Amino acid sequence: MRATESRVEFGLSGLFALLISGTLAYVHSLFEPLMPTARLWSWTGAMALVTGLMIVLPLMFFRRRPDAVEIARVWSPIGKVVAVLYDLAVAASVWVLLPYASEPLQLLMVIFYCAAISGQVIATAESIGTITFGVIAVFGSAALFFLNSETIYATSLAIFLLAFGGMMIGTALVLKRAIRSAVRQGLRAEAISQDLALALAETEAERDMRTRFIAAASHDLRQPLQAAILYFGQLQRANDPDRRARAEEGVERGLEEAMVMLEGMAEHLRLESGTLVADCRPVALDEVFSALALELAPAARRAGIDLRFARTARVVLADPALLTRILRNLVTNALVHSRGQRVRVLVRTRERIAIMVIDDGVGIAAESAPSMFLPYTQGTGAQRLGYGSGLGLAIASEMAHMMEGGLVLDARWASGCAFVLDLPAAAQPMTAARRGAACEPQFRLSGQEILLVEDRPDTRESLALQLRQHGAIVTAFGGSGEVAAALAEGLRPAAVITDWHLGPADSGAAVVAMVRAHVPEARIVVISGDATIATEREVAATGCRLLLKPASEPALLAAIAGVEGRR
Repeated sequence: MRATESRVEFGLSGLFALLISGTLAYVHSLFEPLMPTARLWSWTGAMALVTGLMIVLPLMFFRRRPDAVEIARVWSPIGKVVAVLYDLAVAASVWVLLPYASEPLQLLMVIFYCAAISGQVIATAESIGTITFGVIAVFGSAALFFLNSETIYATSLAIFLLAFGGMMIGTALVLKRAIRSAVRQGLRAEAISQDLALALAETEAERDMRTRFIAAASHDLRQPLQAAILYFGQLQRANDPDRRARAEEGVERGLEEAMVMLEGMAEHLRLESGTLVADCRPVALDEVFSALALELAPAARRAGIDLRFARTARVVLADPALLTRILRNLVTNALVHSRGQRVRVLVRTRERIAIMVIDDGVGIAAESAPSMFLPYTQGTGAQRLGYGSGLGLAIASEMAHMMEGGLVLDARWASGCAFVLDLPAAAQPMTAARRGAACEPQFRLSGQEILLVEDRPDTRESLALQLRQHGAIVTAFGGSGEVAAALAEGLRPAAVITDWHLGPADSGAAVVAMVRAHVPEARIVVISGDATIATEREVAATGCRLLLKPASEPALLAAIAGVEGRR
């Protein structure tokens, strides 16, 4: 702020000095016929030197453009010295010039003195000390001169000069506050402008990042979908059973890869926005391992890999959903990318609990290892199979940190890969009853009556067919109005699957409310293609399980079988 004030002072001082130079020439011409030449020129020379400094210094100042530190250390003190020299030169004129002046000329000089101090107040209002010195030096000298003179108005002039000097000091104080307030507002506006520019730059950078994200997502999603389309064409044309089986496997693998990528991208956006929050509590590892073993067994069989999870009684402090996502990602990566024969999930206990996902495949090149946990980073060479978004490990690492854990690649593992998830241990022990419960069968849809509500006919028909293939008795509707009529006629489903957005004037919330009113014990699963946090919160408020489209068959079956009715 002081530097800004000094810049204003130097600018005004330069302009004020130009006015002084003209006044000096005029005063010299007035006194030239009245007093000795040498005496006049000695004063005029001194005054001209000070005036020259007042003109040259601002020019040097604005040409150099010093920073705030240099202004405070060098230029501000120099400016005060020049102001004091100016006051001394003007005060000297009282004793050098006025003795030779007539009364009218003395009154004219009083006007010049008032103008000189007024100009100094305007130009250097911040330097109250310098202004006070000038008032005392100039007006004090003039008042003392007039009090010792024999003019008629000597006393009146002396009192006027002292009063005017006091008023100039008061004016300087007011002006200082006004200038400081204006400078403060200016600096605040400049800071706001800089913050706004920074915010706009960050917004543009974020927009560019999102654009690159969408472009990368579009490119990566096209690969498995293109493969699935090509395999589907082969499936339609193939007559040989082996070729049909390979084509079916290709279609399934391509669609699964696309679903994994969609889930990863949604989680990446949620992590970036801060909407994904860890809800850590004691989690029995054996329960998580059992569920994942059942879910990933088909993928392991297709890959020809022996997948085994260790039996353990350990309990970790973690968010069960995030823990499951991390382990699913690590194991899926091993099944898809390792090209090995075995994948093992082991547990090691030290001060904390280390969960190890180990394979005996091609491994990861040493030059790729340091960047494996960065977004959009994929392996190179042998371990890259040509698909994947490069988000999985980055997301898993972020989730591990959210649970006060860590995820690293163990470089000591020579054959294949070994990823180590480190988590804090929980004090709550795992009981035998809970271990037994983890091994109970989960999918029991045969004979159950399921209500399906989906407004898209193709999705409704395919999902109903899928559920019927598992032995379920499916009643399918397109909106809540049909559901209300069926419930009124006595429909009592054991489980309900409903889309959340059923149309412009319909919602899954209405379906949930109707079912809860008629069949409170029914299990309800909500499916939606809307991954926004608003929808997630709306569904969470109902106590229902939310699955994002496209939902895999294992995930859907697990949700139907494992979700309790009203939470």
